[in-house]
Amino acid sequence: MGKRQIIIKGADVKPSHVGEEVNIEDKSRKVWHGYIVNVTSDSLTLRDLRQKHHIIKLADIQRVFIDRVTAY
Repeated sequence: MGKRQIIIKGADVKPSHVGEEVNIEDKSRKVWHGYIVNVTSDSLTLRDLRQKHHIIKLADIQRVFIDRVTAY
């Protein structure tokens, strides 16, 4: 099995990404790791590995990194 890394902009995050394990890079170059819990029209809720929730504005997100496991 392999992995495929998908990189999207903050504005391209959709409700279909809920449940994905992601790394989020914000405009200040800070990286957040966790699971997407909720996506609204202007913000994203991220649950980190300590079970804490963080609300991040989509305008503040530089890039979102998603690792997907592939069959090849």
